[in-house]
Amino acid sequence: MAMKSKCVKVPKGEGEKTRRMLAASDAIDNRLKIRSDESYVYIPIMPELSQEMLTRIGISRPIEECDFEESERFKKIEDIIGFTPSFEIIGDIAVVAEDYGVDVGRAIMEAHKSVKVVLVPTTPVTGEFRVRHYRVLCGESRTTTTYREHGFVYEMDLNKVYFSPRLATERKRVIDQVSDMELVLDMFAGVGPFAIPISKKALYTIAVDKNPDAFEYLKRNIALNKARRIEAVNADAREFRPPQPPDRIIMNLPHSAREFLDIAFGLINIGGIIHYYDIRPEGEIFDAVVGMVRSKARESGCLIEIMNKRIVRSYAPHEYNIVLDIRVTGKAGLK
Repeated sequence: MAMKSKCVKVPKGEGEKTRRMLAASDAIDNRLKIRSDESYVYIPIMPELSQEMLTRIGISRPIEECDFEESERFKKIEDIIGFTPSFEIIGDIAVVAEDYGVDVGRAIMEAHKSVKVVLVPTTPVTGEFRVRHYRVLCGESRTTTTYREHGFVYEMDLNKVYFSPRLATERKRVIDQVSDMELVLDMFAGVGPFAIPISKKALYTIAVDKNPDAFEYLKRNIALNKARRIEAVNADAREFRPPQPPDRIIMNLPHSAREFLDIAFGLINIGGIIHYYDIRPEGEIFDAVVGMVRSKARESGCLIEIMNKRIVRSYAPHEYNIVLDIRVTGKAGLK
């Protein structure tokens, strides 16, 4: 059956080189067959891939739309085991949401040829560094992987750092807002998925994380992505002080970012923006948290404007990961 899809159209002589570049960034839609005619190769790409992301991969061709046939090699998991398990893919690792049997892991690997490991969590996200532990359900015996997003590359060990691919769209939303005259502070940087892309746009970026393992991967990923104008700091965000007031602060630690709001309000430049993340129950998604933020701002002597509030994703049954974009319009005693 023919399906329309975004694609890259390249002359035949460039086809294999382009395919390899797209494959290295997990950008090819493997559900569809690559096709060609006398002059061109048509490579189906993932629906979320933008022209900017394609350029970052190193491909200057415009995105087009073409018809493709479904690949016979692509099998749906429900066709193999009779239902669709809950899982997410990070690099070449699939992380399942429940303690499924080995047959589920094997089905995931059969349906997703790039997956080499299937992990099942043995603990919730917990502890000072908000990480969780896993055991291998099937595949290679490791928890390390390389993940690609928006043309950037991140190495990580999922047993030692927290990472969610489900925040990719939110990360791009924030990154797209950054200007070239900003000092940006990422208070809980992890392996760098906010800070590293931001460093390509901002005047300077400071990426802070208390977890020493995340800090080591952050430094490694800064080097991997050849990022400049960025500083990695292994510190408690409550104790760290930047050399001057940041113009933008990212607070992506949704379970406990509220404990650091007073610090963020104290640091931020007048006119600066704070991206504040929280986990909220279904019945009171925004009202209570907006009230709390306004109260914290008053205690810190800040005048604020809530520029935007939105649900980022569903986090658990009846719970949502939300974000508030907060502009600080004034501070007590300052103009």
